[in-house]
Amino acid sequence: MSKNVTIVRSYFTAVSKGDFDTVGALLSDDVVWHQPGKGIQSGTYSGKAELFAHLGNFVKWSNGTFAIDHVDYLADNGELVTAAIHFKAEKNGQSLAMKGVDLLRIEGDVIKEVWLFSERIEEEDAFWNSASAS
Repeated sequence: MSKNVTIVRSYFTAVSKGDFDTVGALLSDDVVWHQPGKGIQSGTYSGKAELFAHLGNFVKWSNGTFAIDHVDYLADNGELVTAAIHFKAEKNGQSLAMKGVDLLRIEGDVIKEVWLFSERIEEEDAFWNSASAS
């Protein structure tokens, strides 16, 4: 297993345990996060503070139910690591469950940039827009 895959595996393990100290240590101070779609959750977030505020919204909007519940596989090509994932969330009788692909760029042994891809982005947009309104 490459060093970059090990870094990304550690990141997903920490996320699944809610170990945000470790997550923070694995992220570059100037990390850039590209969240897809056209919903309330979408956009580009720069720096740890902005990213953690953004990720905190997922917890708030889902009453703490948002989770990456499965990482199918990790593969790398130099500084890029891809992760095939499954994520889910529930709020007010609505549920969201879908596959996604995360593409992470590693630089200097930390995660420098992340691009997310969702299986059904329009459905995800609708869920988060609805969840944030309540």
